[in-house]
Amino acid sequence: MKLISINIENNLHTETVLALLRKEKPDVVCLQELLEEDFDFYKKELGFEGVHQVWSYWNNQKNYPQLTGKRQGVAIFAKKIVDSGSVFYIGNEENMSKPFDEYLAKEYSQKNRALAWANVQGDEGKPFRFITTQLPVTHEGEVTAVQIEAIEALLRELKNLGEFVLCGDTNAPRGREAFSRLAEKYKDNIPLEYKTSIDQNLHKVKGIQFMVDCLFTTSSYKASNVRLVDGVSDHMAVVAEINKYL
Repeated sequence: MKLISINIENNLHTETVLALLRKEKPDVVCLQELLEEDFDFYKKELGFEGVHQVWSYWNNQKNYPQLTGKRQGVAIFAKKIVDSGSVFYIGNEENMSKPFDEYLAKEYSQKNRALAWANVQGDEGKPFRFITTQLPVTHEGEVTAVQIEAIEALLRELKNLGEFVLCGDTNAPRGREAFSRLAEKYKDNIPLEYKTSIDQNLHKVKGIQFMVDCLFTTSSYKASNVRLVDGVSDHMAVVAEINKYL
């Protein structure tokens, strides 16, 4: 089963994102920073079922004023989703009903984090569980108390979700404490030859050398032929073949 995971930076790279998906023809697509208003668009373009969880407002008023106040989240798309759901491991759905100005003033963006999960029907009817999320960003990749709190809250929820494939944007550089807490529990499948998952041309800040996008698996899953693809969004796309042992 082919998986592609991408932080798509809202609607800033739609053409290149869709071009990659059409070329690669994945069975499962996990997206981070997907605008709520674009969820049905992607379902139609892919011809897939989907699950989407909004967890924040876009609030980068300095760089992208046209996106300010739009709701965004994480999503999973696949041809046949047999079960799905979402979990707020920090904050709650109620925070997303707050007006944008109140949400921003109360710093709910650091207090709201959610994951989406989907059981996808694979070969011979075997279900594959995929999870995607996005963790708090920090200045220059530093480890912060907020980031560690989010990681620990995520780990507690993951304990309840059985065997799975976890992908998404950790916003935590590989090799530092926050990322390592995940890597201690689950297999990190991004090849060590990759030193960064930040696109060196499309990201607004040039020269960032952080491996922050992830592909973790529990013991029932095997990820192979894992590669990163640039020229798609401000983060590189993670492409992999996923198989199940049991």
